[in-house]
Amino acid sequence: MNRLPPVVWRPLFLVPYALAFIESFKPFIEQSWEFPRDALSDFFACIVMGVGFCVSLYAGSYFSKEDARKFYPLLFFFTGSMLGVLWADHVFALFTFWEATSLCSFLLIAFKYQDLDVRMKARQALIVNTAGGLSLLTALLIMADRVGSYSLSVILQQADLFSVDNTFLILLVAFAAMTKSAQFPLHFWLPNAMKAPTPASCYLHSATMVKLGVFLLARFSPLFEGETLWVTTLCVVGAITLIWGLFVSLVKTDLKLLFAWTTVSSLGALFILIGLPFSYSWKSFFSYLFAHSCYKASLFLCVGNIDKQIGTRDIYSITDLIRRMPITSAAIVLSLGSMIGLPFSLGFLGKEYLLQSALLLKGPGSLLIAVLVCSSALSIVVAYRLLKLMFKRDRRPGKVLREAPVAMWLPALFLSLVGWVVSFFLGPLNEYVLIPVVSSILLQEMDLKLQMWTGFNAGIGLSIISAALGVLLSWAVARHLTRVEMWLRFDRSVKNRIDLVYKFASRLTSSLQNGRLSVYMLWLLLPVFAVSFYFLFQLQIDSWRWTGSWIEIFPMLMIFCGLVPLVKSSSNFTQVMGLGIVGYAVGLIFLNAAATDLAMTQIAVETVALLVFILVLDLLRQQPLVLSRGYQWGRGLVSVISFFAVLGIGSLIHNGKVPSQITPFFMEKAPTVGRGENVVNVILVDFRALDTMGEITVLGIVALGAYFLFLNQKKVPMRLRESIIIKKAMAIFLPLFVLVSLYVLYRGHNQPGGGFVGGLIFAIALAFYALIHGAKSAERILVIKPIYWIGAGIFLALLAGLYPLAYSNPYFTAQWWGEGGLGTPLIFDIGVFVTVVGVVSQLSFSLKGRRL
Repeated sequence: MNRLPPVVWRPLFLVPYALAFIESFKPFIEQSWEFPRDALSDFFACIVMGVGFCVSLYAGSYFSKEDARKFYPLLFFFTGSMLGVLWADHVFALFTFWEATSLCSFLLIAFKYQDLDVRMKARQALIVNTAGGLSLLTALLIMADRVGSYSLSVILQQADLFSVDNTFLILLVAFAAMTKSAQFPLHFWLPNAMKAPTPASCYLHSATMVKLGVFLLARFSPLFEGETLWVTTLCVVGAITLIWGLFVSLVKTDLKLLFAWTTVSSLGALFILIGLPFSYSWKSFFSYLFAHSCYKASLFLCVGNIDKQIGTRDIYSITDLIRRMPITSAAIVLSLGSMIGLPFSLGFLGKEYLLQSALLLKGPGSLLIAVLVCSSALSIVVAYRLLKLMFKRDRRPGKVLREAPVAMWLPALFLSLVGWVVSFFLGPLNEYVLIPVVSSILLQEMDLKLQMWTGFNAGIGLSIISAALGVLLSWAVARHLTRVEMWLRFDRSVKNRIDLVYKFASRLTSSLQNGRLSVYMLWLLLPVFAVSFYFLFQLQIDSWRWTGSWIEIFPMLMIFCGLVPLVKSSSNFTQVMGLGIVGYAVGLIFLNAAATDLAMTQIAVETVALLVFILVLDLLRQQPLVLSRGYQWGRGLVSVISFFAVLGIGSLIHNGKVPSQITPFFMEKAPTVGRGENVVNVILVDFRALDTMGEITVLGIVALGAYFLFLNQKKVPMRLRESIIIKKAMAIFLPLFVLVSLYVLYRGHNQPGGGFVGGLIFAIALAFYALIHGAKSAERILVIKPIYWIGAGIFLALLAGLYPLAYSNPYFTAQWWGEGGLGTPLIFDIGVFVTVVGVVSQLSFSLKGRRL
């Protein structure tokens, strides 16, 4: 058998899960926790490790040798990330592990990355979960700032600081949980994630990772419990997700998709339980979460067994399954029984306490009760649909199928049995697990008990009603289910009805997304026009008078002169020249406003941009685009309107500007802490050096991309007239520019300048030298290739950041030698200088003389 890991080595993959499960469960017996390893995190850790143990055993038989080698490292990576989320105390560590689980999900969904559709679904899941991660990071930073600590335990113990003005925080936390736990309207990524292998779908997308959103809400519930927005948001979102997930699952024929939609529905129920501020809801939360993790993981493993043995996951292929695969069928029956809440199952307790919690809402809960009753009935219909096909005899001749290997049916059967067996040990479960878990959530001692029978009450009555409704719907809907499926899946008749919508969408898309940048810019500027002119007309006529100096008129005239070729000319070269004039005029405006650093940077960047534009135009060999007179006038009109609209927006922003709290800080600390008078440069190379490090790294990646993109392209010498005057002038100006660039670099810490501007000056001179004498001659001046300059510059900048670690100081803390300006900021600035020289040189050398 070509299976990995083999029987001898497979236990080695199970040992970490077994040991970690024992370590997670031990505190429940000893009743000793140290935050953040409280009962809540250890309860989730037990689920992660218990289900992980079963999936690890299962995957060894499910995967081939090659696939197993790729799957197990990802499985272990995900498990470690999950435990990191559960046990992290620092908010940045929590966020890091949170994002790591999203990355694991992306890699596992894209397991069969050769398929384009698989890659698209993986990207979709990554984007949605990353958006939620950014929302979580924002919420954590706000909490840390409000409390004054980055420790999660400290934040949770300061609930009084969150008693008012929590609207934004609640929405941020709820959004992060909604993305991870696939709540409406962000639920779509979870069914699409079923492109992952079945063991991954079982572990990540049904039993563990998708419950991180639920864990997050439970963790922060002490801060917001009982607040109207918190209860309303979770209950409304959860109720919509609950009913919609079950409704869609009725018409799915792929077993994985069917159970994925029921997972979405179950997560909605957990949202409701966290939102309801009653003791019944927490008892239901515990039992429902435990039961769902067991039966849903079992159902997914059973789907994998069916897929492996039958070769398809289509629901109509499981006829007579009870005879062909009896053990797998038994696991499915037990899991479905727990899902619909049959008596003596843990799912029964979750459903009963959920209904009793909704009853406590009284008036506002009437609609929620109706949703819960309907969802309970629909879950019975889903189970009936499967059981009917499983027990239906298939008399068609076909190949005889056998039960799945023991390593595949044993985990599924074990997980399905757990949801029933545990309900017979409610005494120890209450004492050692339930009470510690709920107490750790609410941060106070709770005395709760799960009871299988509490007498006849309203909750039992609603259960009977939902069961009767489910039986009635199963009998009535089953006969028409095929027709409903075709209608909802848009198979036949509905296709004709949506043709009109399709045509309208196509025309709208073709008009809005026609590939013309001018159209896109127009749509972006329309809101700017509306807002700016609204506020301009609200101003008094007196406020329109000119209050600036007359010297500012010159750059304004330059801007208008630069706009004329942009509007009128059809030559790309002329338009680029006009764009350059506008850029230089902006630099003059900065210079007139005493922003010398900005002016130098703007002018240098504009020169480099002009050079790159010219080289690109020569590379593409574009023909002039002839524009009609009407289009030219229209473009000119839009340009004029845009000019005045931006003036209006600028005036509005200036009038509404509030005093900065950051500026005085930097003005005070730059000379003392940063040892520099040029505040802008001190910020770039000292206070915000990590940001600058990221920027030069991105620049280096862009230059490397250009290098490899044009590496094998044909190179044609550019035809330039030789000029003795230009050659002699370049021989004089190149050393002069190099000296100026070094001087600008050296003076940058105390006067306008710095490594970025100095590097641009050096690179500009080198680029013009390459235009005249060729790239090879310019490379000889650099001694080594520009890509090595990039690497050397980034290495110097990184070294300046790592050096403080040798003295037990934080990363990128400035270290000084003597009383002068010699220190790690200067080394960092030199690294920026070297990187910029390498980047601009590599871009110009790569583009020069190329032909596509």
